[in-house]
Amino acid sequence: MADTDKRSDRKPADERFDRKTVALLSFAHFAHDTYPAFLGVLLPLLIPKLDISLAVAGILASGIRWTSFLQPLLGYLADRMDTRYWVIITPTATAVLMSLAGTAPGEAMLLVLLLMTGISHSAFHPSAGAMATRAAGQRWGKAMAWFMTGGELGRTVGPVYIAAVIALVGLERSWIAFAPGLLASILLYLRLDRGPTVRIPPPGRIRQVLREGRVPVAVLSLVTFVRALANVGFLVFYPTFATGAGVSLLTAGAGLTLYEAGGALGAFIGGTISDRLGRRWTMAIGVALAVPALAGSVLLGPTLVGIGLLAIGGFALLSGQSVELATMQEMFPDNRSSAVGMTNFIRSGAAIVGLVAIGGLADIIGLRETLLIATACGLIALPVLALLRQVQQVGVRP
Repeated sequence: MADTDKRSDRKPADERFDRKTVALLSFAHFAHDTYPAFLGVLLPLLIPKLDISLAVAGILASGIRWTSFLQPLLGYLADRMDTRYWVIITPTATAVLMSLAGTAPGEAMLLVLLLMTGISHSAFHPSAGAMATRAAGQRWGKAMAWFMTGGELGRTVGPVYIAAVIALVGLERSWIAFAPGLLASILLYLRLDRGPTVRIPPPGRIRQVLREGRVPVAVLSLVTFVRALANVGFLVFYPTFATGAGVSLLTAGAGLTLYEAGGALGAFIGGTISDRLGRRWTMAIGVALAVPALAGSVLLGPTLVGIGLLAIGGFALLSGQSVELATMQEMFPDNRSSAVGMTNFIRSGAAIVGLVAIGGLADIIGLRETLLIATACGLIALPVLALLRQVQQVGVRP
């Protein structure tokens, strides 16, 4: 057993940090995750277009997460087969599906598009995330910092990108936004199909993994869940909250972009320093700083100071994302895709619960008060993190 505040001592066969492969996977994560980030900006336009309530909007928005329950299964498969083409194809698939969301004529079609986007999203992350650490030698935290920074930058650019596209061509023609996803798939094909690929070692026994690692996995899972619950309210409902306070859609999208920009920087710094400072302390400090900053951003509204606090809160809260992924993979080094799939499964479960609950509660007590409650849920992570003292490497091949 090793302390969570230290990296795994288990040495992969390849000690080199493959910058080209990790950087390309980070870019692919950037391009891919740009598109689910459209949803927060699209909702204020789709709610009146489709004549739906906030509760219905929350249920529809959660549709993109429902299929994420497939991630543990897809991760299990990715540990046992060549899934390069999952990584290659999914950026284009996600791009096309989400770019069509603004053209949806009704709730049913929107839900279908979001469900299909969720399937594509679920196929990309377990394979790409594990591929990144396999290319990283011993620097798993660094690899996850690069990889998650790409995703956070995509979620940073996404709201402003789709808002700009809609401003230029209108909601019904916003399908033209798919081009960056196609570019990512082309670049991935050129390297992963024709160039050197990352070797996938034989996986460990998944039953042994789940049996021997149940305690640390349960602790980390609860931390991941409550942090994701706090995050999802801002990702999806902040533009609706901000426009309801009287600012323009472009300003609301810019606020969400600053939240994600802070998160991108946090993901990079959090994953990198966790190799030295330790996983547990990095996650705890992030949550402790995030909750008051995000609460302040809601109380002050979309003002200059409020949006500044939103960016700080995003930096602090999302600094834990790369650390969670690195920690889970350290627990299961021979089942890394499964580890990524389980982590994203937990985040998606929190997102579904959060979206439905926030949407329903906001119709009763108001969106401002509901966002404050969601933010406060992050505090649960602090006492739980005190229990995460050791990482067990389970399911490792002898």
